[in-house]
Parts: sequence; C-alpha cells; structure tokens
Amino acid sequence: MFVIIVLIGESASGKSTIEKMLVKKGFNKIVSYTTRPIRPNETDGVDYHYISKEEFLNKLQNGFFAEYTIYNSWYYGIAIPDCKDDSVVVVEPHGFRQLKKIERLNIISFYIKVDERERLIRMVKRGDNLLEVFRRIFSDQGVFQFIDQEVDYVIDNNKNINDSVNEIIELIEGCNNG
Repeated sequence: MFVIIVLIGESASGKSTIEKMLVKKGFNKIVSYTTRPIRPNETDGVDYHYISKEEFLNKLQNGFFAEYTIYNSWYYGIAIPDCKDDSVVVVEPHGFRQLKKIERLNIISFYIKVDERERLIRMVKRGDNLLEVFRRIFSDQGVFQFIDQEVDYVIDNNKNINDSVNEIIELIEGCNNG
C-alpha cells in the first residue's frame, strides 16, 4: 500500500513551502498538471506540468488522472503513475476527496490552517494583485469549509513554518510506527 502525504490549505497558508521542506527531508514531490499560466518564479516540470486545456481534457478522457479539479477556470490534476510511496502533494479539498476513494493509496492528510488576516498579509507581501487577493480569500471561504473535519490532522501554521514541518514529520512517524 502506498503512503501519500496530502497537504490542503487556503491560498497563502504555506502549503507549497511546507511541501518543498518535506521534499528536502526525503519525500518525493508529486508534480501536478495544470492549465494555469506559469508564474515568473516557476519552472515547468518542477512546480507543475504546464499543459494546454485541450491536452488536459484528452488525458482526463483517457483516465490518466487520479484526481482533478477546476479552480478559477484552470484545470489541475495528479497523474495516476505519479502516485508513489513516500510522496507529498498539495491539493484542493475536491482533489483530496477523489484521492481518498482510491483504495491502493494510504493517505495521511493535513489541513494547513492560517488565520485569514495573516493569509491576506502574506499575499500582499509576495506581490499578488489586490483584487486577486480578495477574490482568492472569498473563494477559499466556501471551498475549504469543514475540511478540518475531513482530514487526519490540522496544523496551525500561524507559527514558525519549521515548527509546522517538524510537527507533520512527527505525526507521520507516529502513523508509521503505530
């Protein structure tokens, strides 16, 4: 049975940073596919596999994806062949629910929780467009409602991110030893 670490969190919760830190500690990153435009600081094949909507829909029709979701009219999905042991991935709640349905996957899920005010500050500090910041904050309110009741663990990431990563690793080790 495969163990996959699933990170879920609203915009600017730190989930991608936590994912990168877990990869540095030996976990394998599952690189998702997306039709979203690449951002200036991103690399194709590292942050995402950037493909056209037509290519995504063709792969979807051919059963290539273990899960997929549409966010802000962009498609995101995880390829079935990429679901390997000791992997970590960031998904939306809808994708998490799809992954949970795949019996061969042993998922340990974490909701990365950060106060809305702190998330807003983080997005502004990283230079996000203010209208986009408010759209994402508003959109996240419905999408993530009650997700804390569906995941295995809730991680308070208002604190030092290194503490959050260490807490996640301790919980994973506890699951593997238990």
